[in-house]
Amino acid sequence: MQYVPPFEILKSCLTFESKGGELQITGSYEDFINLIRRLIAGIRVDDAWYRTRYPDIDEAIKSGIVRSAQEHFVTDGYFEGRLPFPIRVDERWYLEQNSGVGDFVRQGKLESGQQHFEDNGYLEGRLPFSL
Repeated sequence: MQYVPPFEILKSCLTFESKGGELQITGSYEDFINLIRRLIAGIRVDDAWYRTRYPDIDEAIKSGIVRSAQEHFVTDGYFEGRLPFPIRVDERWYLEQNSGVGDFVRQGKLESGQQHFEDNGYLEGRLPFSL
């Protein structure tokens, strides 16, 4: 990530009000999407990797439908579950945290935790390493 927008800018995408002494947040779906786009705009997309991993986007860039991998990721790719760059899984940690995945790797049904993360784990919200 190269840039994170200030919290006040992100807050401006939503409406805040107090209900029963508790702060509540409201906003339209479009407001929410705009907040996410502002947040992810600072993520540096690995252009060559993205275009190789997603040949449909490479073709769209070549044909002029999409301007860049960065633009695609921010406008659509993130929301489609695409990764902006390769994320390396801490194999040992990942398999310890996801014992069912570890079972599949030991049984030869999966090549590795890395494969699982790239194919399913990311979209399932699994962490690739300890934070």
